[in-house]
Amino acid sequence: MAAQDYLQELERETDRLVQRIAPSVVGVRAGHGQGAGTIWRADGLIVTNHHVAPYDRADVTFADGKTLSGRVIARDQPNDLAVISVGTGGLHAATARTTPVRTGELVIAVGHPFGVRYAVATGIVSSASVVMAGAEGIERPMIRADVALGPGNSGGPLIDAIGRVVGINAMVGGGMALAIPSTLAEWLVQAGIARAAA
Repeated sequence: MAAQDYLQELERETDRLVQRIAPSVVGVRAGHGQGAGTIWRADGLIVTNHHVAPYDRADVTFADGKTLSGRVIARDQPNDLAVISVGTGGLHAATARTTPVRTGELVIAVGHPFGVRYAVATGIVSSASVVMAGAEGIERPMIRADVALGPGNSGGPLIDAIGRVVGINAMVGGGMALAIPSTLAEWLVQAGIARAAA
């Protein structure tokens, strides 16, 4: 395959991946702040960052423009994660990857940076096992990638080359994107489900 053909096929596949994940990416607004979120369960559970949804409630705007009021049912402040329930089913949930990413993997970030809805940025994982210490002195695992993020990307998905969510975009550090591994997000979702059932 010629280099030009390879690049065209890569462009087509990237577009297909973005079209597949976009319905699972929402806008999240709480107070004066806003960011993105990732639909984690079809029955209405959405993962975002704690700093995007720091209060008990948040407004969630879907790809079709509909906005629902959601309730935060679980949060992990040290790892900057929150789970929102919008109390409705039939949502287009993303698929979370259960295995760790590897250094050098192609990844794609989708979010709403600077108010641009469903903006896309691509890059590679530069380190799959970064350990960061937060303000509380608690260490947390992060994925570092050379993906361009901006305000509004927080809470949106970082996906792999077949469209699975490998992380939740959280911040920029040293000019690189930092994302929280999807395994941590899944753990918090399960904790929220267990709490709601108790």
